[in-house]
Amino acid sequence: MPISTTVSSSAETERGFTLIEVLIVIVLIGVFAALLVPNMIVGNDRDLDQGALRLQDVLASVGEHSVFSGELLGVRLEENRVIPMRFDPAEQKFVVFGGQSRVGLETWRLDDDLRLEWDLDTPEEEASDSHGGITIATAAEARLVAGEDGDDKDTRPQLFFFPSGEATPARLTLELIGSQRMPVVLNLSAFSRVSIEDDEL
Repeated sequence: MPISTTVSSSAETERGFTLIEVLIVIVLIGVFAALLVPNMIVGNDRDLDQGALRLQDVLASVGEHSVFSGELLGVRLEENRVIPMRFDPAEQKFVVFGGQSRVGLETWRLDDDLRLEWDLDTPEEEASDSHGGITIATAAEARLVAGEDGDDKDTRPQLFFFPSGEATPARLTLELIGSQRMPVVLNLSAFSRVSIEDDEL
């Protein structure tokens, strides 16, 4: 008899999980997933909204600084960076603002999940347009890029901001990589006004 008792107790200690225990674990995993996934999506959407507002602030700051300081400024656009620049009369070229001395004019590196695209008319196309008048800013912009070589084109800004309050008109699109959400579109007018097309912001 003692032998049979020992065998039965060892069999009880080696039994596996019951079906109910497995189901409880699966339900708990499902509940945690349901709570975490929406928060991750909302977080990514928040990155896009905040990125669009940050881009709007950078462009507005550059335009305002150009008017108040009387300097010719520019913004170089890259897929993952926005680089405010100023025209250096001594060097006769655009240079990046140094340090953090001017708030809103430092280089902004986009988050890894954001990508920037842009669409603008070249100064040469605007200057040759016979349907509208040529503004001082358009003529100056065309002169700035005339005769430049490939290296200059790769380092100069695409957007110009003039002390007169004029700027290069552009349509900028900020996209959240890997998301089904529509990109946020910003419009920069010829009078340095930046507007966001997304009504949710």
